Amino acid sequence: MSTRYHGTMAFRSGNGAAWLDLMSTLSGRYHGQRVDAIDSVESLRAWLREFGLEPVGAVTSDDVTLTLETRELLHRLAVAAVRGTRPAPADVRRLNAVLDLDAGLHVAAGETALRPRRPASVADALARLARAAVTDLSGHGPGTLRACGDDTCSSIFLDLSGRRRWCTDLSCGNRTRVRAHRQRVSS
Repeated sequence: MSTRYHGTMAFRSGNGAAWLDLMSTLSGRYHGQRVDAIDSVESLRAWLREFGLEPVGAVTSDDVTLTLETRELLHRLAVAAVRGTRPAPADVRRLNAVLDLDAGLHVAAGETALRPRRPASVADALARLARAAVTDLSGHGPGTLRACGDDTCSSIFLDLSGRRRWCTDLSCGNRTRVRAHRQRVSS
């Protein structure tokens, strides 16, 4: 996982899919002070731009609300998938409502290859993220969804190797190993 800086905004990435990186825009979800990287129209537009989803249309405060609601919906669904539990029927209905916002994926000819056209709106961008989430949540994606092994981290990532334990070895892995070492030394 890496952190990308946009002015004063920092976005975590490296969870294996953009929809999982969206969930990482809220840190401190389980412990500590919550810090939301998407707290304004500007930060939402910057996040969407970073992940190739900047819409053609305007980004509004209602879009920020919709994005945060969708992020939390995807988090609840990912937690259910990781735990192997049935998702809440209300969450499945809400996911279908987000998918209904999909304006369809169209392509344009780039310099050397096809490229997807920009989403028409934030709702369209969120529908694209939801479509990718469905693939991973249904077990038809390229890897397995896993929760970070650091119990203070709320990240869920796509494990392509079958061996990953942490969202990032450099922060969560080190933090977990240091805590374990300190506990052994103090015992």
